[in-house]
Amino acid sequence: MGSVLEQLKRREAAALARVEELRAKAQNVANRLDAARDELSRLEIARRTVAEVLAGEPGGEAAGEDVAPPSGAALGVRGSLRDVTVYQRIVSVFVTALGPLRSRDVCDALGIGAEARYTEAMRSKLKRLVADGTLVEVEPGLFARTTVETAA
Repeated sequence: MGSVLEQLKRREAAALARVEELRAKAQNVANRLDAARDELSRLEIARRTVAEVLAGEPGGEAAGEDVAPPSGAALGVRGSLRDVTVYQRIVSVFVTALGPLRSRDVCDALGIGAEARYTEAMRSKLKRLVADGTLVEVEPGLFARTTVETAA
């Protein structure tokens, strides 16, 4: 009977090895699936944001405001596509805003954390947009979009 128990132990060990191998493969596939979902989510957000900016938001065109997305040069951006996209997303928040916003409000609208490191980084970007003439600082720490008057 010892040989039957030995055979069962070997088969059990082989089955355990297959289970562990498949578990590792499944984890790898799950990680790749999560990465693909993250990429899909970022692309969907980017597409919607660009569509909103290009189409203008309610109150933008109706109020006679210029809702065209700013160019990278107008934003004083260093030139990378990523930087331009970040600044366009920031400006798109102001396109839909009903009034002036603080750096924390912009972070919330973009789904960025509200910790000091994020709000300070955002404040720096907002100040850069003020320097470029895209935004105005209504009062310290309170930013708004510049309006473009249309000829009546």
